[in-house]
Amino acid sequence: MKKLAVFIYSMAGGGAERVVSNLLSELVGRYEIYLILMNDRIAYPIPHDVKIYYLENSKPFENGLIKFAKLPFLALKYKRLCLALDVDLHFVWMNRPCYVAALARILGDKRPLVLNECSTPSVLYANGTLKSRISKFLLKWLYPKGDFIYPNSLGNLADLRDNFGIDERKMRVLYNALDLDDIARKSSEPIEFKGEFFLSVGRLDSGKNHELLIRAYARLKNCDKSLIILGDGILRSRLENLIKELNLEDRVFLPGFDNNPYKYISKCYAFVFVSLFEGFSNALIEALACGKLVITSEHKSGAKELIGENEWGYLVPVGDQDATQKAMQRAIDEPNFVKYYEKNAIIRAKEFDKKIIAKNLINELEEIYAASK
Repeated sequence: MKKLAVFIYSMAGGGAERVVSNLLSELVGRYEIYLILMNDRIAYPIPHDVKIYYLENSKPFENGLIKFAKLPFLALKYKRLCLALDVDLHFVWMNRPCYVAALARILGDKRPLVLNECSTPSVLYANGTLKSRISKFLLKWLYPKGDFIYPNSLGNLADLRDNFGIDERKMRVLYNALDLDDIARKSSEPIEFKGEFFLSVGRLDSGKNHELLIRAYARLKNCDKSLIILGDGILRSRLENLIKELNLEDRVFLPGFDNNPYKYISKCYAFVFVSLFEGFSNALIEALACGKLVITSEHKSGAKELIGENEWGYLVPVGDQDATQKAMQRAIDEPNFVKYYEKNAIIRAKEFDKKIIAKNLINELEEIYAASK
């Protein structure tokens, strides 16, 4: 049985981490898996047979220059760890682990290196700060060191090709893997909230654009539905102050992060997601899997790829408060609009079942390994 190193920053409550958890349960039957982490936060289940190693216990908000300076030392440590474990293949997720593993390749690790990119780098690093400039430099320099790269959407693939010079021949889309059986099981769990509600899920940060959603909700007419935003993050206080400013304390709720969002998604009236950017959103696919109307911003890169021309959900322009309000108002005023999308949602979600995606992934990893010999 081949030894597979799966390297990710942490298994905390994010989309990439959930996908890794879903894939591990399928990959563990084919590989001896070493899960290598840079932080000890674990929010998702890890199969019993997976062995966990910590490269360090990094602080999430560590100074950027310190993080940059540590990269070569972490790369050497990663190389030595994988040499001691005698791994056959690297499968690396998220930017910082990708930089570390690619530097380890420069330092002499010759095992096949497979990277995953689940964001749109040109959007993520568009602000021109020193941190963004360094990240762009590292990506352009280090990602080509990988033997193969898996973006999680066609838009992300095009971004890596067109803006970062990555050879398209060494890339293929790996869509986010869903555990549809687990979603169905967890969806039946009760929630304390009573009454109908719009729902959004995501970190409380600027990228998720929750302030726009709250302001759009505040302008709805004849609305007898609440708004719940699941997630936690650095903008909690700011959003709580906005809710008070708009006198919405008894209508808009921020329950925090919940490891089982499906019990809320399955019971919401409609799912509203207004991110400024995403790679390929787990939250949208999960809402479809729960059979819900999805109203989403047409963010780069995966929204239109997932939703089509309003085929599987309803698209609104990024950052457009009026369009968001009108879409939510239409959901209130036209119940048949909601029912139409509810009927089609699960059809689309089934294409992302983890069993299908993992089977194709294993075949491709075997091809990559064979090609390295």
